[in-house]
Amino acid sequence: MRGPDGGFLYVYADHHEVSPSGEHYYFQPANGGLSRIATRHLDAALYNSSLNSNSAELGQHVEPFALTPSTGGTAIDARGNIYCSDTDRLAIEVIAPNGTRRTLVQDPRLVWVDAMWIDARGRLWAPAAQLTRGIPFNGGVNAIQLPLYVFTLDIGVGPSPIDHA
Repeated sequence: MRGPDGGFLYVYADHHEVSPSGEHYYFQPANGGLSRIATRHLDAALYNSSLNSNSAELGQHVEPFALTPSTGGTAIDARGNIYCSDTDRLAIEVIAPNGTRRTLVQDPRLVWVDAMWIDARGRLWAPAAQLTRGIPFNGGVNAIQLPLYVFTLDIGVGPSPIDHA
């Protein structure tokens, strides 16, 4: 992806979650494909200097988890469900702990939902950042429509007990 000046555009994404048990670390690039790795392998690499420089060995433990869409952000709840924004369909999906997906909500106002979080009252907070309407992604034109919105959805479950610790 290139900007108006022809230079590369970089999206600094935060598609990282840890299961409530701490057993798995989930991650994905912005264009989708959620993977996971058992945290024991990350711990081993951290504390074993021979593994620190061997990313190929560590990569052998990465497993594809869910075929997810292009996303602006993720969040995880106390049951291990991962909430993933779908920037193309203007939706939020839920990926269950077994890897199955379903659409939670789809709405034309959910333009590039990013940095979602779950509060203690069981609400998913979803800021519609409209990143794709900004100057770098829109041919040098700012097409962001004010005001910006942060939506909440009652999901009936709180955040992971190890989230925001």
